[in-house]
Amino acid sequence: MIVERIRDFVARPVPERFEELALAAFAYQFERIAPYRAMCERASRTPASVASFRDVPTVPAAAFATIELATDPPLEVFRSSGTGGGARSVHRHPFPDLYRAVIDASFPAACLPRGGRPAMLALVPPRELAPDHSLGFMVDHLLARFGGPGSDWAFGERGVEAGKARSWLAARQREHRPAMLLSTSFALADLLDFLARMDLKLRLAPGSAIFETGGFKGRERTLDRGELLARLESHLGLGAGDVVAEYGMTELTSQAYTAALSGGDPGLFLPPPWMRVRALDPVTLAELPEGESGLLAIFDLANVGSALHLLTEDLGRVEGPGFRLEGRAPEAALRGCSLLAEELAR
Repeated sequence: MIVERIRDFVARPVPERFEELALAAFAYQFERIAPYRAMCERASRTPASVASFRDVPTVPAAAFATIELATDPPLEVFRSSGTGGGARSVHRHPFPDLYRAVIDASFPAACLPRGGRPAMLALVPPRELAPDHSLGFMVDHLLARFGGPGSDWAFGERGVEAGKARSWLAARQREHRPAMLLSTSFALADLLDFLARMDLKLRLAPGSAIFETGGFKGRERTLDRGELLARLESHLGLGAGDVVAEYGMTELTSQAYTAALSGGDPGLFLPPPWMRVRALDPVTLAELPEGESGLLAIFDLANVGSALHLLTEDLGRVEGPGFRLEGRAPEAALRGCSLLAEELAR
């Protein structure tokens, strides 16, 4: 079965096999997702005519809000937060074990390059509060699979439990044990606000790190990246080299990470071997040369159960082995996405 073949590739990547698996996965989705098949047929792009992953029709992320995209009965259903003001995306995921395999294959190299099992504190909603939150699914698995003794959550119905987080961080400081915070950008900002109000300046043990994901979309406030790093240094004793950023989204199964903890560029996201990222012209959807800014299109083999080739609403540019984010695309730049969504809904 194609899902097992992809799982084997995730565990033991052989780059030469990517195209073969991409085309086989496309054929699987073409057969099983009727709206997608109809769109592909109208575009004359079918498994019989497509020879590269680049030519597999893209699915705009916005389509997840209105169209059921699943090859098999879902075992997990993830919904976006809806903080951008639009309808919530719904990712009906048939293969959560593949999701876990992806996490196991990519998280340790990016976030635990020094090895070990640090105590982890999650500043994201746990599954009992948000059972349809894909980040909660991921973090739940991370704590169980990679978290050391003392790992815990500090997020309740009202948001970040700053007092609990402070006590947890202070305990790790006293023990001189490395710790890892798993947090969204806005939750991290809320914690830093609390520490500033309390005038607390903790110093976490060497080897401690921050796993940071998401931005400030839909929030009333923003926080400059430089300011965030300065406050992390002031209140936790961690610098830019201790912060690994993660790029993921409800509509994807895989994640890309920066290599900051290994001394890499803290602004360059590196996709795993089973993912390909390109920048497309927002209007024509033609692929842009390296270094030019456009809409990010992501081909994720692990999304075999929903939409392999996803057209995001994120602006970015490809650079060497990775890509850089440049924010969300304005509505005027999403004409190509809108036309694709209309075509898929026909």
